[in-house]
Amino acid sequence: MSDGRIQLSETERIAASPGWREHRVEVFDTSVGRVIAKGHRPQRSPTKHRILNAAARLLGVPFLGAVPVHGGAESQAVEIRRLQALRAAGARVPEVLHVAPDHFVMSWLGANQLANLLHQRHPAAFDLWLQGARSLVRVHAAGQYLSQCFGRNMIVDDSADPPRFAGMIDFEDDPLEVMSLPEAQVRDWLIYLQSTLWDLHVPESRIDSTLRELMAAERPEVRALFATACERLGWLHRLPRKRKLGRDVVAVQAVAAAAHRWRWHRPDPGSSSFSSLPTERQDEANP
Repeated sequence: MSDGRIQLSETERIAASPGWREHRVEVFDTSVGRVIAKGHRPQRSPTKHRILNAAARLLGVPFLGAVPVHGGAESQAVEIRRLQALRAAGARVPEVLHVAPDHFVMSWLGANQLANLLHQRHPAAFDLWLQGARSLVRVHAAGQYLSQCFGRNMIVDDSADPPRFAGMIDFEDDPLEVMSLPEAQVRDWLIYLQSTLWDLHVPESRIDSTLRELMAAERPEVRALFATACERLGWLHRLPRKRKLGRDVVAVQAVAAAAHRWRWHRPDPGSSSFSSLPTERQDEANP
């Protein structure tokens, strides 16, 4: 019977596998359940970072600029440190099970992504989106932040009925290297909204009322910085709503439209609280 620790023979089998070397990640079945091995990320060219940083400065939201992704052993060390800190704070992230010089092994949350269920217009799509958003509030309340909280990195357990939000992945960078904690937390919100709102097929009024509830639950400094970001990004709602222009344009237009609406209907901090949102299901406990 397993004692909850991955066995030496299993770590040796994982270390010898060519799969994670070729594809960076590989899934294995072990005595502690399904796990994923992750190899080093190669170094990235700084060109895209320069372009993104210039655009963020032009828009007046510098915290939307690029966060350094160092690659190699340094990125692995960052991800392990961040996973351990987030898990200690109660966040739904993988557990680090084994660390080697060129890879590490963590628990498996699942294969399906929130982005997929939104795009499929799954009946539970809005509820899953809300679970992901509420997880952001809890992570921030614990003094933590995510960084790469795109819909593709929000994992869904679709074996449950109904599907449930399982957790978050991808922590190879640390925004606090280049920004403050409130900026990193507002960056989380903008990335989450930009990557999901364009494919969230519910009435705008439902999005707006839920966003007001969520922001009312955030710390005042985060809420104020979010308001500033909405002021500076709201004009982008004038971008045409034409999907033939590409997903990126549509995604920016969707979050800008929400920002434009929110700037005129921002919540009274005393008018609502996180507790007024739908209660969390019992099956949403940490994995």
